[in-house]
Amino acid sequence: MRNVGYIYDNYEKQDAQGGTGTFYKKKFRSYNIGVPVGIKFGDMDNLFFYGGYEVELPFLYKEKTFDNGDKIGKITGWFSDRQETFQHGFIAGVQFPYGLNLKFKYYVSEFHNQGFKESDGTKPYAGLESHVMYFSLGYNIAWE
Repeated sequence: MRNVGYIYDNYEKQDAQGGTGTFYKKKFRSYNIGVPVGIKFGDMDNLFFYGGYEVELPFLYKEKTFDNGDKIGKITGWFSDRQETFQHGFIAGVQFPYGLNLKFKYYVSEFHNQGFKESDGTKPYAGLESHVMYFSLGYNIAWE
């Protein structure tokens, strides 16, 4: 299970006629459950490298809108149409001795469903290309 998201500081909200709108700060987040497939190289008891592919199902979507630092809107939805049904990406990492782990992940799929339409007919994510990537540093407490 994973918490994935990003912050967009200069999001332009279009009006219903498709004209230029107002600029806001947006925080987009989703909670995903995934199934990874990978391969490991090296000494499994000491230092090894790994790589793979993962398919994730976003099950909870959150979006917050800010204007000059004040929160002016919040959207939350289970299995939301605002995101692609499945997200997938590539993983690469290294497991160091004594439980330290460094991982990189790149999502090939778009974070948002660009075809999503609001009730007024606007497409808030049209043209918003967002391929999330991240580095994570972890520690395995039960390392033996």
